[in-house]
Amino acid sequence: MEKMSYREKFIQMNKEAKATWTAAVVLIAFWWLAGFGTSKIKYTIFQMPGWFVLSCFGVWVLSIVLVTVLTTWVFKDFSLEDDEPAKE
Repeated sequence: MEKMSYREKFIQMNKEAKATWTAAVVLIAFWWLAGFGTSKIKYTIFQMPGWFVLSCFGVWVLSIVLVTVLTTWVFKDFSLEDDEPAKE
């Protein structure tokens, strides 16, 4: 567990929140493009419409990849307890 100052903790939490929102926007954009962008193309995968397979299972796989990226490179393990003494 990493020792961080109060300021560094808030900077890290802000970084993690922004990265999580970015991952959510990427997933929504992919789902939208996969579902509605490929709906006019007539193809099937396992006897299901291709847009359905791509928008459902593709988003699932992409979310696993994005969570792995977030936990590997963005998130840090630190205590949320206030380690610094109170200023008087």
